[in-house]
Amino acid sequence: MDRITSKTDGVYTAPPGAVAIEAERATGEAIERLGMFEDAVELIEQQLARATAKLDDLKARGKIRSAQGQQLLAQKLTYSSTLTLLGVKDAD
Repeated sequence: MDRITSKTDGVYTAPPGAVAIEAERATGEAIERLGMFEDAVELIEQQLARATAKLDDLKARGKIRSAQGQQLLAQKLTYSSTLTLLGVKDAD
């Protein structure tokens, strides 16, 4: 990945061509990447919620130790770890 932003003194900046303000909205390459990042985070959060709900259902039925339960637990841990690595979720 080629970075657009740089961080100086704790503040991210982008070069002038990466962001443009037009009619009270920002556009440009940096905004496009931010949007794609936010889409990816939302998708991971949805998958985490689905895996958690399925695990809760299996737990209620006493089948948490089944193969499906173990797969869902692995998925849940993967989604949670990914969000932590991306910096959008605190480590539990």
